[in-house]
Amino acid sequence: MTSGTFGAPVRSRLQATLGATPPPPPCLRPFTGADVPPLAAAMWAAYRGTLDEADVGDLPGAAREIQLTLNGEYGTFLPGASFVADHEGRPVGAALVTLYRDEPLLAFLFTAPFHAGRGLGRGLVHAAMHALAAQGHATLSLAVTRRNRRARRLYEHLGFVEVG
Repeated sequence: MTSGTFGAPVRSRLQATLGATPPPPPCLRPFTGADVPPLAAAMWAAYRGTLDEADVGDLPGAAREIQLTLNGEYGTFLPGASFVADHEGRPVGAALVTLYRDEPLLAFLFTAPFHAGRGLGRGLVHAAMHALAAQGHATLSLAVTRRNRRARRLYEHLGFVEVG
């Protein structure tokens, strides 16, 4: 299923109401600028071979996407609501959150494939939701490729519903 425009994947907009969510587990920490190079490698590994691979393209493309996020391409970057998952002192996943059209947006969520399926994605989203609720935000939105069943299951499990 594509949009018909250059074969781009069709995406759905999902939204969750923020409520009481647990604080982040100890393996998660706030994002810092020093995380960009290792997170680019994790992002590229996560996207390679998936429906969304073209969004990143390659390793330099992953670094570019992270930098565009920090520079406000997808709304004002919210470092206080963006988190990193570490394994043995190295970043292996992240939730990068922006303020897009005055609403929090989960711009990117990814974990390196070797660490997928271990609850890191869920923990990263919970950490972002917890931080956003503490900042007084009521919702968190995201866009997900319609055919990305694994991501959609995760988001639905976390209380996200389709809004567009």
